[in-house]
Amino acid sequence: MAAALRDWRAVALFTGMTVLFFHRILLGEAWLWEDMLYFSYPVRVFAATSMAMGHLPLWNPYTFSGMPFLADIQTTVLYLPCVALALFVRDGGLNFYWLEIMVIAHYVLAGWAMYLLASSLDLKRAPALFAGAAYMLSGFMITHAIHQQIITMVAWFPLITMLFRISLTQAGWRPAFLCALLLGHSTFAGYPQLSLFFHSFLFAYFLFLLLDAHRGRALLSRPAFIFAAKAGMIVGLGLAVAAIQLLPTAELAALSQRAQITYEKSTEGSLAWSQLLTLFIPKLFGAAGAAGSNYWGPGTYWYFWETCIYPGILPLMLMVISALCVRKNPHAAFFWGVALLTLLFALGNSFFLHKLVLEYVPGFSKFRNPARAGVFFSFAGSLLSAFALQAMMNGEKNSPESRRVRTVLLSVAGAGIALWGAVVTGMLDPVLGVPNNPVMVQAMRKEAHWTLLFVLLSAGALLALRANKDWLARATFVLPVLFFTDMFVFGADQNTSSTNPSEYFRRADPLVRFIRNDMKNDLFRVNTRNQYGMIMDRNQGMVNRIFTLEGYTPLVLQRAIPPYNDTQKFDLLNVKYRTSFDRQTGSLSLAHNPTYMGRAYFLFDVRVARTEEELAAAFRDPTWNHATTAILEQDSPLHAPPPAGGNHGSARVTAYEDNRLELEAASATEGILVLSEVFYPGWKAYVDGAETEILRTDYNLRGIAFPGGSHHVEFRFTPPPFVRGAWITGAALVVCLAGLAVPSLRRKRLQED
Repeated sequence: MAAALRDWRAVALFTGMTVLFFHRILLGEAWLWEDMLYFSYPVRVFAATSMAMGHLPLWNPYTFSGMPFLADIQTTVLYLPCVALALFVRDGGLNFYWLEIMVIAHYVLAGWAMYLLASSLDLKRAPALFAGAAYMLSGFMITHAIHQQIITMVAWFPLITMLFRISLTQAGWRPAFLCALLLGHSTFAGYPQLSLFFHSFLFAYFLFLLLDAHRGRALLSRPAFIFAAKAGMIVGLGLAVAAIQLLPTAELAALSQRAQITYEKSTEGSLAWSQLLTLFIPKLFGAAGAAGSNYWGPGTYWYFWETCIYPGILPLMLMVISALCVRKNPHAAFFWGVALLTLLFALGNSFFLHKLVLEYVPGFSKFRNPARAGVFFSFAGSLLSAFALQAMMNGEKNSPESRRVRTVLLSVAGAGIALWGAVVTGMLDPVLGVPNNPVMVQAMRKEAHWTLLFVLLSAGALLALRANKDWLARATFVLPVLFFTDMFVFGADQNTSSTNPSEYFRRADPLVRFIRNDMKNDLFRVNTRNQYGMIMDRNQGMVNRIFTLEGYTPLVLQRAIPPYNDTQKFDLLNVKYRTSFDRQTGSLSLAHNPTYMGRAYFLFDVRVARTEEELAAAFRDPTWNHATTAILEQDSPLHAPPPAGGNHGSARVTAYEDNRLELEAASATEGILVLSEVFYPGWKAYVDGAETEILRTDYNLRGIAFPGGSHHVEFRFTPPPFVRGAWITGAALVVCLAGLAVPSLRRKRLQED
């Protein structure tokens, strides 16, 4: 294990493979696409620029009329590599290239981490290297390169698993504190579904290790108790490390549109039984990538990457061979169980396991895309292929075990060849429902030919390894190269988009310049889309710091879009410019909204609607004048009747930051001072320094009871879950660092004595 940590050649191999695979992106000839462009980059720009200015971005005022930002876990504000991107902010922006570098570097981390895990399981260098390569460039990892949060999280899984096992099976507590620290930090990478999956995996691994080390009455022994205490401490301390993120996220999740999803929704992104054939032919049903889509399989185009389970032909063959190791290798048995259960869960509504888990295991019902559990198929398959490779290297040429390996290998190769024959002859066309499209059929046949080639090459390489021990020295190089070639053919162009993000977001530069210039004297929002299209990107507000009515986030608030008519919506939500469509030219442009209301304004009449039904009726009431009357969901705080006629108040924003704003307001009488910003727990209001209650006004806005006269008003966002989480995280970090430092200090004292 110590040798693996010092093995710079392993890191060099994984780095070289990563650079070759992503060379076009690294050279600036192509760019990552889809969610990286539309979501990850805008939030990274906003977070990095805010931090560069010395602000922790708790709130995002630039999309959906305001949204919690850090609480949305997929913004990954606290993930340290993302924090470091603030160092690369230049001229108020962040180059897309640095985000790509950060994501691609995690492929090297994934390979190296799997290499360390495999080495800790007593695998020799060649099998351990192969395990690292098979994990970092599995089909799952390749197709999900567009999902920053997924790649940055799963890259840590092997390292955390290694430390988890070492902590439980070896004396001392120091590895346990390091494991808890990394487990908590991995949560900041921002993908709660996979974090939940991984904690479930660790629980299963704990049971396996416990039963493997302590059986029968030994389960009640002191060593077994310490074993369980370490596992509990790792998970509990890991959650405590992540509390600063988890507590705000829990609050937001309960208020978001994801709070409740139907079972049908949760099964989106399920693997179909027929897609198990993609273990051999990954693009059997077509593909969807940066260059376009010819996908015709189950679901829609994005099912291609959500259901991709292709491990590569060579790892697939070795994985099947590893079944021969199950009786002698308990870890092989465990990871075979992980692989099979993962596939069965990924089948979603095609198999009962998914529904069973959703009904009885807390948390799982909050997520869709069950096939994302496929990362554990890749995880387990990488290790299983390494177990098989080591067994082949250690086996005698003419032993019964070697003959069984040969039989299994030829059987797998025969299955691949048979599948190739069935595809190229069209025998499977009626079964799979192949579309009557010659171009798609030709593409499918072409993919089958690639499968045949790699089946023959992989089977030949493994037969040569089995037959000739002198070939062992070459296995370290030849097998990773063969695997790399297979995966390069499969996915080198999967994520190489021709869309330059800088040019993409600069398309709206004329509009952005116009809006920013107008914002110098006025705070207002812009409606950026209508039924005819978008005039700028949906998350352009975060990139250029302009206030937009729309946006995109998976955790959008339930009350993000109020049930007003368009006139009321644009007026109350401070929309000075709205997107309009010219039917003659077929183009979009911005049109001025002359009746828009300011960022802060006074209303002196109040209606009360206490239920959702009463709210809906109040907004539909044609007598409701949104420019004079506020609709509250509690008793009116006003005591005097509304004044007759005229403008009785004025409010001017004097300071505006992401998490704070100040106003100077004056009115002749008491009224409701409305801030055209989204109501959310955690905002506090102060009138001349004295805290006052924030009222939910007009469905989703903030209002306060204003006493009349001239006053200084301040709004601050200091969410209690974040504050509580910060204290818990701080305490957990102190415990972890103390747990890591104390053993070293003790050794130093003993040496001095």
